[in-house]
Amino acid sequence: MTMAIDTPAGPPPERHPIGFTASGSEYFRIWIVNLLLIVVTLGLYLPWAKVRKLQYFHANTWVDGDALGFHGEPAKMLRGTLIAAAFLIVYSVGSHFSGWAALLAALAFVGLWPALFRASMRFRLANTSWRGLRFRFTGDTAGAYGALMPPLALALLPFAVAGLTVESGEGGRPAAPSPAATGLIGLCMLVFFVGLPFFLWKLRRYQHGHYAYGGLQTRLDADVGVVYGVFIKLIGLTLAVMVLAGLGVGLLIGIGAIGRQGPGMGVAMVATLMIFAIGGVLLFNILPKSYLQVRLQNLLWSTTGNEVLLFDSRLKLGPFLRLQLKNYLLIFLTLGLYWPFAVIGTRRAQLEAVTLETRTPLDELTRAAGEEDPSAAGDMAADLFGLDIGM
Repeated sequence: MTMAIDTPAGPPPERHPIGFTASGSEYFRIWIVNLLLIVVTLGLYLPWAKVRKLQYFHANTWVDGDALGFHGEPAKMLRGTLIAAAFLIVYSVGSHFSGWAALLAALAFVGLWPALFRASMRFRLANTSWRGLRFRFTGDTAGAYGALMPPLALALLPFAVAGLTVESGEGGRPAAPSPAATGLIGLCMLVFFVGLPFFLWKLRRYQHGHYAYGGLQTRLDADVGVVYGVFIKLIGLTLAVMVLAGLGVGLLIGIGAIGRQGPGMGVAMVATLMIFAIGGVLLFNILPKSYLQVRLQNLLWSTTGNEVLLFDSRLKLGPFLRLQLKNYLLIFLTLGLYWPFAVIGTRRAQLEAVTLETRTPLDELTRAAGEEDPSAAGDMAADLFGLDIGM
């Protein structure tokens, strides 16, 4: 942090709730037009669609009476999108030619994706503004590789290496990998899943530790042990869900046996199956996913800030879980047309759970940030490659 701001020690921090005023009906019109134009143009409209969406979302995100702004240019984003798409196509196609091509494609992906990720973060922040000043992302290339390369290597390279040991079997079909290759995949997957909370913490620390506004830069103070605690509770929750599912299957088998003994039980059987199907979606998808989203948002954003400002997230699991259940049901019943309304509802719940706390008035903070030459951020945005890979 380099910005010179007086921070009074005595008074409690000022609280500035974040507001989100977007509506599902407005976003539905943007979403349906974007979807049609993306299909008609075979995907070339994707950058324009992303800009329209981000401009709408930013313009409806309010802090202390002022909305955010997004200034990305679709033409530049098209260039970046084509580069990223070409990269992914080469990776996908190359991996089907031969084992060596798959290995080279995996190495290229692991070697280049962290740099693309950093470029995307810089582009997104440099084109986001509040009160006329642009944000910045100050993370360096080495930090991006340190955060992303280990999990990418563990997830991709063992399979590519194993592909070198696979020979054609009967009828030209590939045979099973060698025992050594199978062991390598198992070992790397074990390390990947055991280290997943650490990899996630390292990635979020890289992101949340390099957001900047003027001379103010944030840092992430979350401890990696707390992230492991969230994942351990998630595993416990998943095991409890599996036990409940087992009891449900047993009950279903019992009802089926009774149904075969008397007429009129077919309708009851169908109704029971539907209840179990909905319950299964709730238990295996919505509940664990919502738990992880709520806990990680509260943990990561409530430990992001610096000596002048700090975020405070208090997203509640119960209301968020009910919202996700409603979203899933309505998306299913409307054959997907409720999707934009679900996105708006989820975004509102997540954003309005966050409050910005400052130890100095926001007007003074903005004035000091403006003295840090905001035009430099604008120039940087103009020089960037236009990469936005949705991170």
